[in-house]
Amino acid sequence: MLLADCRVIDLTTSFGWLAGRVLADLGADVIAVEPPGGHPDRRIGPFAGDVVDPEGSLRWWAHARGKRSVVLDPGPPGTVSPELWDLLAGADVLLESDGPCGLAARGVDLDELHRRHPRLVVTSISPFGLDGPYAHFRAPDLVLGALSGAVWLTGDVDRPPIRIGSEQFLGHASVEAVVHTLVALHHVRAGGAGQHVDVAAWTAAIRTAMNAPTAKMLEGAEFVRIGPGVAYQPGRAKQIYPCADGHVVYMAGPGPLAGPGFATIVEWAAAGGFAVPDILSGVDVTTISLDDLERDGIRVAHNSAVEAVCTAAFRNRTKAELYAHAVEHRWLLAPVNTAADLPGDRQLAAREFWDDVDHGRFGVVRHPGAWARPSTVALRAANRAPGIGEHTTAVLAEAHASAGAVALPDQPERPGWSPGAGALAGLKVWDMSWVGVGPLTARYLADHGATVVRLDSSVRADVLRAAPPFLDGVSGLNRSQFYGDFNASKLGIGLDLSTGGGREVALRLADWADVVIESFTPHTLRGLGLDHATLAARNPSLVMLSTCMQGQTGPNADYRGFGQLLAALSGFYEITGWPDRDPTMIYGAYTDFVCQRFCASVVLAALDRRRRTGEGTHIDLAQFEAALQFLEVELLDTTVNGRVPTRNGNRHHAMVPHGIYPSRRGPEAGLEGERWLAIACEDDAAWAALVEVMGAPAWATDPTLRTLDGRRAAEDRIDTAIAAWTATQEALDVFTRLQPRVAAAPVYAPGALLDDPHLAHLGFFVPLDHTVMGTVPYTGMQARLSMTPGHLRRAAPCVGEHSFEVLTEILGLDADAVGDLLASGAVEISVG
Repeated sequence: MLLADCRVIDLTTSFGWLAGRVLADLGADVIAVEPPGGHPDRRIGPFAGDVVDPEGSLRWWAHARGKRSVVLDPGPPGTVSPELWDLLAGADVLLESDGPCGLAARGVDLDELHRRHPRLVVTSISPFGLDGPYAHFRAPDLVLGALSGAVWLTGDVDRPPIRIGSEQFLGHASVEAVVHTLVALHHVRAGGAGQHVDVAAWTAAIRTAMNAPTAKMLEGAEFVRIGPGVAYQPGRAKQIYPCADGHVVYMAGPGPLAGPGFATIVEWAAAGGFAVPDILSGVDVTTISLDDLERDGIRVAHNSAVEAVCTAAFRNRTKAELYAHAVEHRWLLAPVNTAADLPGDRQLAAREFWDDVDHGRFGVVRHPGAWARPSTVALRAANRAPGIGEHTTAVLAEAHASAGAVALPDQPERPGWSPGAGALAGLKVWDMSWVGVGPLTARYLADHGATVVRLDSSVRADVLRAAPPFLDGVSGLNRSQFYGDFNASKLGIGLDLSTGGGREVALRLADWADVVIESFTPHTLRGLGLDHATLAARNPSLVMLSTCMQGQTGPNADYRGFGQLLAALSGFYEITGWPDRDPTMIYGAYTDFVCQRFCASVVLAALDRRRRTGEGTHIDLAQFEAALQFLEVELLDTTVNGRVPTRNGNRHHAMVPHGIYPSRRGPEAGLEGERWLAIACEDDAAWAALVEVMGAPAWATDPTLRTLDGRRAAEDRIDTAIAAWTATQEALDVFTRLQPRVAAAPVYAPGALLDDPHLAHLGFFVPLDHTVMGTVPYTGMQARLSMTPGHLRRAAPCVGEHSFEVLTEILGLDADAVGDLLASGAVEISVG
């Protein structure tokens, strides 16, 4: 196991269940503490066979696998049972998600807890963190999405913004909690004290807004949703197309990333009798750019022609046929998979991804399997979720036997560590990744004190350097805050890996490093002599993360792409949109923000194993396999109940009303002037409160609407009436009038995040001085650690900005050696 001798006491609600599950996957002994009769959230559907049964909750099956269950009588409010104190005496981590007063309601005082157990890590997961203006507000998934900035950017232009059709942001918060829990545990195991980790789900959700929060500040206008296209690059052709049996996502360029596929697509369209527009005759889309099209005044006509050709070429071909061409010829194309499609995927089958889990009286059920593949030890085998109190006797006996153990000193001291250094001070990381998942993973480590050196090049620049937002809207390698935000806190070295000198520097940095992170398709580093086998032969204790779309092995291992393709492949697009329309684009490279958290978690767990054994590890993390963990409930519903989820707008199976409604417009023109309000009534009391705030209109006082079933029968009528009311209201005013009795929030345009008072209280956006861009706000920490708070250490590097520092101070080269590398073109130094 990666995590050994790690016991976790899990007091979470379904808001945080996945955190304990992921820690159990990594090898921790996770003990779920339940009240008599089982946790109330076991009664939240869906259920096996659609029968309400706490042992048949598919959400519990998905998020409690690998745990042990203990039933404890909570006793009178404000008291701690002796059995819970016994459990905590042998624990390394306590997880809870009861909100600002949750621990106190259980009788737990944090100061007293840490006095008794000075090395205990206590992690709290809540919607907004445990203090601040919104700390007591309600926030189901719809509200978190509305406030994230990402929902503003998702959906068709003629309808309200739209959520992902699955509970997503609780998953983001849970795995975010795992990352920071393991950071805190690293500090403990290096000799430091335990601490409190405060995770706000909202700040985790904001990461899915990707590059959008600073767009208005830097470029003068917000990004806006554009349905099947890319909101931050509206000049490109749309990317979602119907085909014979569903839909595909295709990135047609223009530019070199488009690859050779479009020429074949034009041939297909022509062969089917489609008259290819003259504007595309003899055009190689890989050699032109958006700037070329704009300069020639033909962008709109070019995109219309591209879309028409793709529509004609795809409509009579199946998803499987098109995907096979994409894999073979390296097209940027993926099927919009349904949950029913995924069990037949040949890559997942070849990698033996699926776990068949015996659920007793419910039979054997197929679950998504391991989300990472360390070379030294596997993630925990396929265990089912526990029955209610299944392990009570055994666990309490273990706890009682160890309760008398001698406590560790009250004031643990980490040798050589100083406050402000960060929990990961002393860790050395060589970040050879690019674009999203890898750089974001490395940024976690850098923000917590690791020395991270980032590979960069102007010869083969990271594609994010060419993506907005740019300073003053003017592009340039060192002017992109998209690249900047993903690479804060790092040192940057410019290397040309096509040269022998560049590769030698890369090898020496891998010798220096404790961790290497790379995110290329498998053949890339092998071709450069920088693969794991080569690096580990020189540095046997190296922890190396290789994360690409579909993993290091299997028939689709060399499939290339971006997060929007993987979101389609994994099933997210199929469930996002309106039931009477095609799927819509989820904003940005959505799965990048799922996978970054799994990547950081497994790297930290591998470092814990290295601390114990001295052995390195090569981690194969397929982003496809990690992303599917966030759809496990939907996949189980399909497998167990035969119900294949699809698009359902903003509606929810257990809440009515649950939607996004118009509010009074702002002064801006077009979509940027729209204002929207998200409202979700989680229970009948919330509905009564909403009716009161609306002024108790006659239609809303109908007695049949007092129950969920009654409201569901009248959902269309309710939505129409609420929209008529909200259209006359200011969204922020309704937000403050409804909360905390009703879950509601404005649908934030991303730029509004910079002015939010709660985020200001958290210190979430951090202004940093960039060499070229000046002072720019960066996305900050998504959790607050009480003893070793992470912080951004510097703005992102310009290409080669720290090359001399890295070569001389880290690798110990003299000035002559550096000069030779510069003269040969192997290294570049640049600051502008």
